[in-house]
Amino acid sequence: MKVTIKDIAKECGVSPAAVSLVLNNRDARISSETRKKILDTVKKYDYRPNRLAIGLLKNQTSTIGVIVPDIGNIFFAELCKGCEYEARKHNYTLMVTSADEFPADNLRYFNALIDQQVDGLIYVAPSNIDNQTIHSICSKITQLKIPFIAVDRALDFPFAKSIVNDNIHGGYIATKHLLELGHRRIGCLTGPLCNQTSSDRLKGYQKALEEFQVPYDASLVLEGDFTATSGYNSLAYMRGCDASAIFCFNDMMALGIYRAARDYKLKLPEALSVVGYDDIFISDLLDPPLTTVNQPAYKIGASAVLSLIALAQKDTSVDSVVFTPSLKVRSSTAAWDAARKESKQISCV
Repeated sequence: MKVTIKDIAKECGVSPAAVSLVLNNRDARISSETRKKILDTVKKYDYRPNRLAIGLLKNQTSTIGVIVPDIGNIFFAELCKGCEYEARKHNYTLMVTSADEFPADNLRYFNALIDQQVDGLIYVAPSNIDNQTIHSICSKITQLKIPFIAVDRALDFPFAKSIVNDNIHGGYIATKHLLELGHRRIGCLTGPLCNQTSSDRLKGYQKALEEFQVPYDASLVLEGDFTATSGYNSLAYMRGCDASAIFCFNDMMALGIYRAARDYKLKLPEALSVVGYDDIFISDLLDPPLTTVNQPAYKIGASAVLSLIALAQKDTSVDSVVFTPSLKVRSSTAAWDAARKESKQISCV
């Protein structure tokens, strides 16, 4: 049976209150001999306090809830690592759930974490979240006033702070890079366009085209779903539109294009330039290494935890944070003339 604080007190011949004072390192008139006896007994039985009970007494559990759309997506996995590292530094633990892009599960997991008495919530909304679910979440947070950080997508209600990426700038620098290489038929593989992240990256794409006086061609814009499968399925369409380059709104879709290019025996970047978004760790291991927009998932996660802890401590100075992305130029992009010359020799179908 699990040893209780009363068992420790009985064996040491002291009160449970004395054991509690020693375990919490509180100042008390307890001799060093008695203190050592209590600690030795705690070690002997590997006694661990009931954190849930302590949390209920203090109205604090030192636990942070994290909800992400897909833990299998490397970007979200890296974000969770940043959360975990910063939480551990501040003696917090994480409870992570993956809603797998099902909006109904978001609200269910939300309620489950609140029922576990978490001290705060970090929430990454999925790309296909509906307004009704968002409204339900916002209403719950407003009602309970629980510390809350929205990551990757700002939510408009009084108690939400956000940690986001400047996606318009990210879309702009990715497209500008391809335009500077001479590409003019630039395919754009978006995420779900109902999502603010995708619509902002598309605005950046359009901004760069306008700056270079390249007409916007809607046929070159294809809506994806941030999965490698949608990247794989897009290649035939993009090549049919005579795209010499493709800008993918995340690296997972770029991975799908790499796989399709391999199956079609297309050589990158000679036949096709590819730019991704996220700079997940595998991007630098691909052949060729992927040019991609870097958004620091690890730092975003760590920043979310720091902001959440500050909110939990009633710090009124906490504000939303916007990270500015940068472009990591590697070997998956090349000048348009070289791409055109090679593509004459290699067929995609």
